[in-house]
Amino acid sequence: MRKLFSIALFSIVCIFLISGINSAFAAEKVKKGGVLKFAHSKTAGIIGNPLKIRGWNHEFIDNTLQTLLFASNDKIGEVTPLLAESYELAPDKSHYIFKLRKGVKFHDGTDCKAQAVKWNHDMWVKSKRPTMSNVTSIDIIDDYTLKYNIKSWDAVSIWNYCKDTFIISPTAWEKNGPKWVDYNPVGTGPFKLVGQKRNSFLKFDKFKGYWSKGLPYLDGLHIVNIADPMTAQAALYAKEVDAWLGVDNVSASQAIKKGELGIQQFDAIYNVIQFNSMDAKSPWSKQKMREAMEYAIDKEAIVKSVNRGMATPVYSVIHSINKIAPGAGTTPRKYNPEKAKQLIKEAGYPNGLKVKMIYSANPVAKDTVVALQGYLGAIGIQIMPSPVVGAAFHEVLFKPTPHSDLILGNLRGGASEILTSASENFGRGSVFFQSVQKPEGFQDLIAEALSKETRKEIAATLFKAERLAYAYAMDVPLIQAKFAALMQPYVKNAYWFWGGRPYPNLQKT
Repeated sequence: MRKLFSIALFSIVCIFLISGINSAFAAEKVKKGGVLKFAHSKTAGIIGNPLKIRGWNHEFIDNTLQTLLFASNDKIGEVTPLLAESYELAPDKSHYIFKLRKGVKFHDGTDCKAQAVKWNHDMWVKSKRPTMSNVTSIDIIDDYTLKYNIKSWDAVSIWNYCKDTFIISPTAWEKNGPKWVDYNPVGTGPFKLVGQKRNSFLKFDKFKGYWSKGLPYLDGLHIVNIADPMTAQAALYAKEVDAWLGVDNVSASQAIKKGELGIQQFDAIYNVIQFNSMDAKSPWSKQKMREAMEYAIDKEAIVKSVNRGMATPVYSVIHSINKIAPGAGTTPRKYNPEKAKQLIKEAGYPNGLKVKMIYSANPVAKDTVVALQGYLGAIGIQIMPSPVVGAAFHEVLFKPTPHSDLILGNLRGGASEILTSASENFGRGSVFFQSVQKPEGFQDLIAEALSKETRKEIAATLFKAERLAYAYAMDVPLIQAKFAALMQPYVKNAYWFWGGRPYPNLQKT
């Protein structure tokens, strides 16, 4: 009897223990609320007027302002409805029809209907900016239906309704004026701005009128600017912040080794060497010189030393082409200094040459240039570093490259918008890579890809373009950098990169 009682008692205890463990696990799994405090390595500039939001500034308000469509996170290159419930392209490709989501309100309590969306996008159309430049007019069909009339259609035109074309409250603009709006975003997102101090912090509360019922899970967001990596790292390990966006290579690599924090990584911009290959007097007009430069550089070593492993070597011209066309159809020009020396000799420069390298004045770029000095110097190309500070460097990228100069530049793009990147960087009329000679037929293939309707057709056409460009040594691709975010293990469902780009999506965190 005692034995039976002991067994029964033991069973009951086990049931309670297991039940308690399961309850604790369930409670931890579904725990919601709290304020997520995270460090950002950069400061916020203009974050309220969509036409003025530049560079990384969208990262501060991606949970505050929204667009009609959203980049898909699992289907690369596709879009998904957001403020629009659906969209449809006319059979003759003369216009798009957007059906808006009902019940959406701005943070000031006003309704987000067709008139508000038209008011926003009319500003883009009138601005003559590239975004929405193919839209001729916008018609209101009813309170929740809009017709966007377009001059012409191409495969990337749908991206006009994603990314930067945020929808803000017309009422807030008219009531407070455009200067106020610059720093006070009033949108439809899950979090609304409630406090800020320039170059210091931004505070957001949960928007209780958010259209997606039950979201967000958090009560708020608190973004603090911590520019110094050591300070940000110390704050994270001390749990003074819950996460850190914009992590430097050293801190990210250290965190990976320790394994104590959660980490997310994102394939970012390409670093490339560009030059003037259109000027017949430039040494870079000779293909053997361009090939020699790539053979001279040990990209894998640069990744390990300069980037601390937070990058990958690149052997393709079109950004992220391998995401849709694995293999890219090219034979990589791997590190081979002896072949590089032979090519320079064959190109008519047996004694080498001295050239200037222009680069953005930041620590990683500086270290990269130092490495390039060593590799290129070993084959007779002497590099004279020429750093350019801040926005002035971007101006360099918009202009033709002088005679023999080299530029350590950036190829912008991402896995979600491979065709957009190819077109904006290398298509006809592009303001980038103006002095880079394109092989015959390359830009025709970019134009052809823009006319394709299916992902498969676009990939096949870009595959052909990539083979042409790399075989021609159109530029010298180096590495693809990685962005990183670190977070405490208790932070769940935080997406710092979404749809192939830095885009904090925190409504389910």
